Amino acid sequence: MGRAPELLKEYRERLEGIKSPLVAEDAAWESCALQARRIIRDCADSLHRDRVEVRGSLIQQVESLGMQRATQGIYGVHSIRAGVILFDLVFDALAETVAAVPSEVGRFRAGVRALQKGIGDRLEAGALGHDTYLLNTVREVNAAGQRQLAREIHDHLGNHVNLALRQLELHELDLDLRPEDAAARLAAVKNTLTESLGIIRDLVTQLRRAEHEGTLQSAFTAFLESMEITEPQVRVQVNGSEEWATQPVLDEVFLVVRECLRNSLAHADADHVLAVVDIAPYGVHALIEDDGRGFDASAVATAGRANGVASATERVELLGGTILFASDPVAGGTRVTITIPLLDPPGEPADSAT
Repeated sequence: MGRAPELLKEYRERLEGIKSPLVAEDAAWESCALQARRIIRDCADSLHRDRVEVRGSLIQQVESLGMQRATQGIYGVHSIRAGVILFDLVFDALAETVAAVPSEVGRFRAGVRALQKGIGDRLEAGALGHDTYLLNTVREVNAAGQRQLAREIHDHLGNHVNLALRQLELHELDLDLRPEDAAARLAAVKNTLTESLGIIRDLVTQLRRAEHEGTLQSAFTAFLESMEITEPQVRVQVNGSEEWATQPVLDEVFLVVRECLRNSLAHADADHVLAVVDIAPYGVHALIEDDGRGFDASAVATAGRANGVASATERVELLGGTILFASDPVAGGTRVTITIPLLDPPGEPADSAT
């Protein structure tokens, strides 16, 4: 416990090194540091008592923390990365604590198990809170869409159908009295019903718009077709609803991911290239990876030969996001992870009839 301040200091420095949003603001770091202190305390108690001591009642509070981080646009992957870093730091501290007394292996085992359980249980609770927020948000967005559809049906389609019915009633009343007006009346009914069919087609088109042109998926498909790729095998997948992001953000995401794909296709000599874009109510997350020959990202940037890397980084940072390049020039393979927060939470759109 005497080393706790030192461990927390190094913990924060490592999180800053990977540009984690958990240290971007003081409030986010304080909640992260609080959980770290509790984990360290549980490890110390387990080491001291030679049995696993993890305070489960405190872990349950993390579920609300998971919901809070979701509202802040902090992806679960950042919590996992932070957990891995904390595990490494505390594991080494536990090992150093018992290194002078080899006979205390049992205590070391209890401390490590407490470390594993403390981090694992918190990640699980945080994921539950995160999922709860996401499900509630999706439910709210779906409800807003249903309300929009109800308004469209009531205001436009319902009005036209009522008008057609009224015209038919008038036709029945006037059929015997003024038969010369029957043809005109029926023509008006036909026109009204034709307009109603047009409204129905428009509503169906809106409901299916995610399947038509203009989506990120179709844009990436068109890009890959233009490249006339024979090798390597390339797969691009877009998940989520594009309604959660503005068009300028989607345009930037496309340009950045496309640049990463171009780099892989041009330089990696890979067998497989994968790009996955996840669009959620609180942010956009993208992963691009290949199994080709890697490169030293820091060396390339220092040498001034990373125009693509610099351009992608600048675009993401201008959106308030982060981009990380991980590559191994010896073992091979490159992975790029992109996180862009969406500052405006989804809700019922003001101009919903688009």
